[in-house]
Amino acid sequence: MMNKIRVQFCTECREETQYRIRSISYVKQIRDKEYVFEVAEAICCKCGNPVNFAGLMDRNAREIDRQYRMQEGLVSIEDVNNLMELYKLGKAPLSLALGFGEITITRYLAGQVPSKEYSDVMRRALESPAFMVERLHDNREKIGETAYKKAMQAAKELEPMFALSEKMLLTISYIFKRAGEVTPLALQKILYFVQGIYMVLYNKELFCEECEAWAHGPVYREVYEVFKSFKYNPIDDTRFSMFQN
Repeated sequence: MMNKIRVQFCTECREETQYRIRSISYVKQIRDKEYVFEVAEAICCKCGNPVNFAGLMDRNAREIDRQYRMQEGLVSIEDVNNLMELYKLGKAPLSLALGFGEITITRYLAGQVPSKEYSDVMRRALESPAFMVERLHDNREKIGETAYKKAMQAAKELEPMFALSEKMLLTISYIFKRAGEVTPLALQKILYFVQGIYMVLYNKELFCEECEAWAHGPVYREVYEVFKSFKYNPIDDTRFSMFQN
């Protein structure tokens, strides 16, 4: 798909010309396996030859990395950052808590692609606080008492989320992604209307949680327990990053 017209020096035309960005398929072999990636290409509007501009190669390199990780089911750099935030651990303590070498997470944040084995460990830690608790117990002496206690507390705070059904979790995650700032009260009302509209359209419930009538309107008690600490403030909850992949 062609984009807006820009100007860049074309080595073929020997002058500044207009160019367009288009998406092309790029085939690359990685570890004896062939992959097809969608990347950007700049085309001179005058001669039709490719042109280069600052940042294009870096942009494509990042896009290839993103698509490669998706195709192989590997965690992203954002996932690694989310792990650190979820469990309140720095790079070295997180590495050791997961059973990796001390600088492993540092390398991953710098762009190194993790192995499938290590990626699966990080994925499980993102998806299961219980798994992270096991890792913390196993590696308690390596990470130090202060880091251990902070991470254990963070893991315990994740537990109420797992009283929610998968459909409820995914619905809340979608609301966060699309609505931006949402208070706990607004979230309850949105969920109430989502459930009602879904029942009208499909004659069945979207999620199984029971809605209760409280003083300020409809409330899903399990959802209230998860977000009650935010009170009347907008919800800023990194925990839901684990359901957005």
